[in-house]
Amino acid sequence: MWIPGSLGAGWVTGGGVDDPWKGGSDTTASALGAGLRADAVEIYTDVDGVKSADPDFVKDAPTLRRVTYDEVAEIAHLGAKVLHPRAAEIAMKFDIPLWVKSTFSEDAGTEIVPSRELPGRRVTGVTHSGKLVYLQVDLNDAVAGHVRDLQARIYDALARYEINVYMTNLGPTSIGFAVARADYAEVQDMLDALVLPMRGEDAVVYLVQSSNEPTKALETQRKLLEPLGEVRELKFSVNEGCTMVSLVAYDFLQQPGVFYRVLSLLDEAGIPVLQTNDSDYSLSCLIPESEVRRAVAALHEEFGLSTLS
Repeated sequence: MWIPGSLGAGWVTGGGVDDPWKGGSDTTASALGAGLRADAVEIYTDVDGVKSADPDFVKDAPTLRRVTYDEVAEIAHLGAKVLHPRAAEIAMKFDIPLWVKSTFSEDAGTEIVPSRELPGRRVTGVTHSGKLVYLQVDLNDAVAGHVRDLQARIYDALARYEINVYMTNLGPTSIGFAVARADYAEVQDMLDALVLPMRGEDAVVYLVQSSNEPTKALETQRKLLEPLGEVRELKFSVNEGCTMVSLVAYDFLQQPGVFYRVLSLLDEAGIPVLQTNDSDYSLSCLIPESEVRRAVAALHEEFGLSTLS
């Protein structure tokens, strides 16, 4: 029985089929496994299984023989292309053993199992994202009582445009976040001349400015809004050459000194850290895109990942 896992929809400029759902075959396989109550689901790819790092960056990165659903979902969310995170989430929900294997070898691959089968602290791997752009909106000119509401409204605007954000940072006088470089043009267009009115005793209308020089759209908005009351501009800065490198670990990041160890390592290697973020399963650093290869290799060596299996 043949079942399509991912279907194209429409044509892209220059020819070819647009695929709006990358990883659809992975997710379809897990969903079918759940529906059929399968003993296991095997997903075939072009590598031997889940690696401790991108083999293009770490030549001898070992194949992990067993990882948990949570770990592999985190690895996928943070940039690894070996498995769609939704596939792991479905398999975890229905407690179905999941395997990742190579189409081109007889390697046993990676078995993905519930957390209860792999207890204890460990570092799973190092992963990296694609190209990112980091934006920071300066809120110094905002009324102090408006800052949190402005931050929430900017995130709400991003959500309405279905823009994924990374490395979010809510400061006392700023808001920062990263977006995929492919989304940056849309984000810039959305933010430029964005109107954020605040009512009440301190009524102010805020206008977001996306470049050093006001655009025609912003100038037009300002002229239209000035008769209504005070108008303040919020400028944002942009760092286009970024990427994210992440250490994926279960319960290991709770140990004192791990965060310092990561930052010290990158500092000693002369790799600037622009922003950090952490979760239950990972510690991520925003770094210059030009340094990603060195950062992945350094973290992989520092945490002894070449000996994993």
